[in-house]
Amino acid sequence: MEVRGLSSASPMSPISRPETAPGLEKPQVTGPTSPTDEVEISAVGKMLDDASRTPGVREQRLAEIKAAIEAGTYETPEKIEFALSRMIEQLKLE
Repeated sequence: MEVRGLSSASPMSPISRPETAPGLEKPQVTGPTSPTDEVEISAVGKMLDDASRTPGVREQRLAEIKAAIEAGTYETPEKIEFALSRMIEQLKLE
């Protein structure tokens, strides 16, 4: 390829690719790497998982609560008083 200046009086000068300086190498381009995910389950998480897998007691307790709600005997004045006192204590801590 030849490049001429703005006027025809300029001499022609060839254009060539620049050479790399010695000691400088092109970095090797590698393909994208896939990220790796890791999951760590705490001891408490494992305990809760084990507890959720043990049927019986929880299912029985839920059945009792459902029956009490349907019968209208679940919410007693004592339970409401207890819940209110806990709520007030939590509000005091904030």
